[in-house]
Amino acid sequence: MAIVPAACTTGAAGSSATGGSQMVSVTPAIKAEIRRQGHDPDEEVCKREEQMGSTIPRRICATRAEWAAKTQASRDGTRAIQNNALRTPDPNAG
Repeated sequence: MAIVPAACTTGAAGSSATGGSQMVSVTPAIKAEIRRQGHDPDEEVCKREEQMGSTIPRRICATRAEWAAKTQASRDGTRAIQNNALRTPDPNAG
C-alpha cells in the first residue's frame, strides 16, 4: 500500500502530483480493480484542472491508481458529510 500526498508537489518533469489537501492511500484493491478494467495502475495520467481566479488551467499528473484513490477519498468524504448532516441531535441531551 502506498500513501500518496494529494497536495501539489512538482515532479522532475515540472508536472504536479494530485491536487487537493488530503492524503490518499493506494491500496492493492484499487490497483486490482484498475487491472481488472484492462489498464495499468502505474501508468501516469495528466489532467487539466481549472483554478478559481485564473483562466489558465493547471496540469496535474498522477498514476491511475492515485487518481482512483483520490476519487474514492472524495466520495468517502462526501458520504461522511451527508451522513452527519442527516443526524438529528437528541432533544433530551444536555
